[in-house]
Amino acid sequence: MATGTDRPWWAPPLSTVTTPSASPFPSPPSSFTADPPAEFLCPISGSLMADPVVVPPGQTFERACIQACAALAFSPPAVAADLAASPVSSSSPLVLVPNVALRTAILNWCDRLGLPHPAPLSPDTAHDIVRRLMPPPRREDYLQSSRSQRRPQPQLGSSARVRRPSVDVDEFSQEPSSKQRGGALEEEIMAVFGAADATQGELASAMASLRQATRENKEVRRQLCTPRLLAALRPMLLSPDAGVQVNAAAAVVNLSLEPENKVRIVRSGAVSPLVEVLRGGHPEARDHAAGAMYSLAVEDENRAAIGVLGAIPPLLELFSGGAATGYRARREAGMALYHVSLSGMNRSKIARAPGAVRTLLAAAAEARGGDHRSSKEAAADAAALRRLAVMILANLAGCPDGRAALMDGGAVAAVVGLMRGGAVAPGSVEEEYCISTLYGMSRGSMRFRGLARAAGVEAALQPVAEGGAGVGRDMARRTLRAMRGEDDDAAPVTATGILGRQWGDDGSVVSEGLVSIRRPPHHRSNYAGGTSGSNTTQF
Repeated sequence: MATGTDRPWWAPPLSTVTTPSASPFPSPPSSFTADPPAEFLCPISGSLMADPVVVPPGQTFERACIQACAALAFSPPAVAADLAASPVSSSSPLVLVPNVALRTAILNWCDRLGLPHPAPLSPDTAHDIVRRLMPPPRREDYLQSSRSQRRPQPQLGSSARVRRPSVDVDEFSQEPSSKQRGGALEEEIMAVFGAADATQGELASAMASLRQATRENKEVRRQLCTPRLLAALRPMLLSPDAGVQVNAAAAVVNLSLEPENKVRIVRSGAVSPLVEVLRGGHPEARDHAAGAMYSLAVEDENRAAIGVLGAIPPLLELFSGGAATGYRARREAGMALYHVSLSGMNRSKIARAPGAVRTLLAAAAEARGGDHRSSKEAAADAAALRRLAVMILANLAGCPDGRAALMDGGAVAAVVGLMRGGAVAPGSVEEEYCISTLYGMSRGSMRFRGLARAAGVEAALQPVAEGGAGVGRDMARRTLRAMRGEDDDAAPVTATGILGRQWGDDGSVVSEGLVSIRRPPHHRSNYAGGTSGSNTTQF
């Protein structure tokens, strides 16, 4: 599960204790610690990357390390691509794309901490690192073993059925253990994937079996989340066959329910095909892909990678809704965007995404959740989407790009309209997020003052500043002082909690409203309650 190193910009650390000497400003983000974020480290060398490059499956490595792996025809577990299958030659060079955004983030992180920039590894050093990762047998034996494992096997369901390996059974239950069942199923599914003449029907059957197995048992989910199975799932996500694609996307969601699987899935290169499904996949597969993004984004180690690999624009498009977009898909996309926006790198990406602020403001102002449902259900769905929208808006207000984009998009007047127009109830969680959005935009902005006066911010915040309580009142007072150009240094936000009633299991602030979103209403029976206590549902 997430470690909680990322949290909204306005959230104090868990150990905050109010003292007279406490700083009036929010605590700095986690990137100001001496330990580099995990996404800055090469999965092969474990060191800070100086020249990060992206390989075709979507993973990022230090250039010298991945070149050494290709030269030695070795695929360590961290590499999704099978480098041993096709050694690099002059006729088929390894395609490496510089990860400019990640390199810039690494250099900025070093500059903020006053650390020297990392130096690229020499080829000799990289080769030494990779050789230490290779197994004891000779390289030729390793290659022969790898190739024999990729030899096509009989098809699942054919006359020459794959024999399950003999397994030990419990002497009381006489049933295979979850570990044994997971291993046997993996072998059967990989046999189908490895068969050159496997039909679409056989692939669909294998995917349906994987989806069912990962839905039922958490131990099976742990056992099946292996590098080779994840690598085999990637092309299935892009299958033109709707059945294969839908079941593959649902299987990824189910696998992601286990906390220890979340980082493995992202490191396997699954995010890029999931993004393609979000952009133009089968409608049901797109819904599952949004659920997978939400589940993966709960782990803070995954958030930067999800943003870098292009998930934000299609998630915004899905959250914006449409005739063919249901509430479930919009909710999952909104939850994914909220967790992704907890990363400072991603707030700027969301702010710069075309139409992002317009999408969020439209969802915040939405009056109904969709058709073919009772007015009560539609109102509940609209309220849940509105809550998600204002939560994301509040996060965007925590970065300069976000504040500028919000003011450019008319967010000052729109948020005031929500507070004064009755869409947001006084004293509610949504009102607190609206106040935090206005508070964020007011920080160091002369432009905000004029927009605030024109929008009637004073009339919206004065009742809260005078009769409210807690952090909402303190932020309302500070926003009013900023709008009037008054000195604000003597009025720190002193509450020990903010916008919320409890801390989430990912370390971010979780309000009662967010908890209600995570707990599906009883009338949506198409969601099977997760048995693992995870953040999303099984499919």
